This record gives sequence, C-alpha cells and structure tokens, in this order.
Amino acid sequence: MLRYKINVFDALERAGFNLYKAKKTGLLSQNTMYKLKNEDTAITLGALNTICNILDLQPKDILEFIQTEEDKKSLENF
Repeated sequence: MLRYKINVFDALERAGFNLYKAKKTGLLSQNTMYKLKNEDTAITLGALNTICNILDLQPKDILEFIQTEEDKKSLENF
C-alpha cells in the first residue's frame, strides 16, 4: 500500500500553490488537487513529477510503501 509521508496538499499551499493556482496554470488538475486533499494516492506520474518540481522533493520524500497482509496474499500465487 502506498501512502503519503507528508500532507502534500498542505505543502503545496505553503509553497503558494492552491486550487486557484492549479486551475489558472493547468499544472495540476483540480481532480488531482482534490485527491491530494483527501490523501488519495491514485495520481498520475505526471502529477507526481509536477509536485516534485513545485516542492523540490524526490518521490521517496513524498510516498512510502507499507506492505499489508493483502499485499502479501496477492503475491502468494506469483
């Protein structure tokens, strides 16, 4: 399971990038911004690239993988 290490939505807002700026610049879609606000990790690699660029971070600074029992079970037949 992927999860955010930081609150990306808040970090973007602190960097001056809010919903209005997302809509105005087109760098991130409003849908992506809402996903970030709800800590939904189902974003595109393009969106992750943009976030890394805005926040001057690496993906590993933003996301982490935590193996769950469900993840382990999904690999049993592999």
